[in-house]
Amino acid sequence: APLSRGAVNYRLEGPDGAPVVVCLHGLNASLASFGVLGPALRAWGLRTLVFDLYGFGLSAAPWGERLAPALYVAQLKELLDHVLPAPEGGEPVPVNLLGYCMGGNIATEFAVAFPNRVAKVIFVAPCGLLPRSEAPCRPLLFGCLRKRCCGALLIGLLACVTWCCQWPLRLYLRGRELDFCSPDVRDTDSEFIKAYARRTKERVLWSLPRFVSSCLRGVRGMPLWREDFAGAYERLAAGPTPVLFIWGDDDGVVPLEDVEDKLVEVFGPRGVSCIRISGGGHGIILEQPDVAQLATCSAAWITNSQEPNWLHCFHSHVLQAPLAQHELPEAAGAAKAAREAAARAAPPVAQVVGAARLEV
Repeated sequence: APLSRGAVNYRLEGPDGAPVVVCLHGLNASLASFGVLGPALRAWGLRTLVFDLYGFGLSAAPWGERLAPALYVAQLKELLDHVLPAPEGGEPVPVNLLGYCMGGNIATEFAVAFPNRVAKVIFVAPCGLLPRSEAPCRPLLFGCLRKRCCGALLIGLLACVTWCCQWPLRLYLRGRELDFCSPDVRDTDSEFIKAYARRTKERVLWSLPRFVSSCLRGVRGMPLWREDFAGAYERLAAGPTPVLFIWGDDDGVVPLEDVEDKLVEVFGPRGVSCIRISGGGHGIILEQPDVAQLATCSAAWITNSQEPNWLHCFHSHVLQAPLAQHELPEAAGAAKAAREAAARAAPPVAQVVGAARLEV
């Protein structure tokens, strides 16, 4: 799509008139991240729009622009206007947003800025909830890289060095495994995951200077930590847009136990549900049976399924509102223990997927 800040690589697939799910990928990723989840969503009769964010995949990388939420919100709005225009004399049809990891930040900002364009938001292990204390290389991330001049010089220098040395670097890296190309999944030895890691590595090596520059610019410009982004989640929670969280309970990148208290504080008063996929890692959008559970759960929620098993599942995974400030501090531990007990007592999503019927 020829947009104002450059071409955008996208795919719009699925039946006309069906509910649209816009999938937003994470850092160091592309629309290929949804190569398994997209067909699974379409199998339930949904329509999917996947695209490469600016600076990633095959989309343009606008030079001189910060890879920040404002840029990506503008990109998404312009893309929706281009591929899903409003009917003549009417309003645009609201879409459903599915934000994975960093894509959750973009989904949040877009839903806050354009609530009339968004029907529902699904967050899959989103960023912006972990405290900075969990971040690696804190002096680099929050010091040098985020200073205006120092950060720009550092990114430019590393991109220049990578460009000058790209052929030796490619030869050096080609025969080695790259940890950041291997997703956090149950079975790293499966043929599909190995193939996915190989394709990711080939994409990185094919455009190494751009990859280094875009990742650093994304880390610099995107509010990936709680201290930078909690306010945006609070604005979303204060609005009317329905929200659902889905998490793998073995996520090693954004562990649910490290963000659950903040989730409860912000979204508990609204009765938002957080579905846990047993045994799922951060790569739950990539492998089975996680993808089947994620897609079925998303479709049931988007289409307001009234199937009793689904209603019970969503109700039993509701985040509990936090204690009022006047309540005794020692009750906080008991309240948290009660939440954990309720989560353990909730029916496993895999069981509901197997037992429930879903009509879309």
